[in-house]
Amino acid sequence: MSRIRQTGSASAAAAAAETPCFVLLLLRVAAAAALPLLVAVLSAEGAAAFSPSVSSGNGALSTTKASCRSVGGAAGIGSSLYSTAEDEKVEGAERSADGGVLATTDEEDDDDEDEEEWVYEEYTDLTEPDFYNSEWKIGTVWNDRPNEIKETWVRLIVDDGGGGPGASSTNVAVWGDGARGKWNIDVPSQFFSVSKESFGGWLGKRIYAGNADDYYYLQGTVRGWSPIASASVLGQWQMKRLGVDRDEAGVAPWFQEEEEEEEDGEGSGAIEQVEASEEGEQ
Repeated sequence: MSRIRQTGSASAAAAAAETPCFVLLLLRVAAAAALPLLVAVLSAEGAAAFSPSVSSGNGALSTTKASCRSVGGAAGIGSSLYSTAEDEKVEGAERSADGGVLATTDEEDDDDEDEEEWVYEEYTDLTEPDFYNSEWKIGTVWNDRPNEIKETWVRLIVDDGGGGPGASSTNVAVWGDGARGKWNIDVPSQFFSVSKESFGGWLGKRIYAGNADDYYYLQGTVRGWSPIASASVLGQWQMKRLGVDRDEAGVAPWFQEEEEEEEDGEGSGAIEQVEASEEGEQ
């Protein structure tokens, strides 16, 4: 009897030891069977969440709200997608109501109008015929003598080279002291220049150049060089056309600039006086 009891207790112990193994085996089998089903469910939800649907409004692809909710979940992505979608709807409505352009405020419209203000001015480009056989009185202030104005005249003529076969015309400048040079007007840039040469340029040359922005008055700077000096700015010049009606020519532009500067100076002086009086009252 004692042997039988011992054998029975050993069998019970072995069965008890095999029971957890059997349970684990069942759990593994259940997990292996449920895993494909779980993967299929998750795949179906993911495909539904991210699959585009055709909108009935304009035929464009869009994501539904249900898909946004399923994607967002607890992470809060759905709310951000909703706000973006609503903003796009509002902007689309504004664009459609305004002809495809977002509505702007009155202040923005005023700024655009201020930026687009244009001033209409009539002007005529000067060409070579405007200078043919013209005579000018020219005054020069040299850098080494800033308080002295050296005046002379210059005549702009055209030398046809004798008019023979193959002859070419040359724009020649004849100065009041007998010196000669050349003159030129670049029409696209409206830049005028006239030179004064010493012995054909062997002993140096001076070039009077500036913008050709007036038919009656011109001004600019003098550049020159000599055998003992390199090219540099030597002074400033102003000249007016002779042989024309002075009333038609009007006031020289440099005198107009002086008047504007005086007016600006008077205005600033008055402002300073007002400020000084206000400080005295305080």
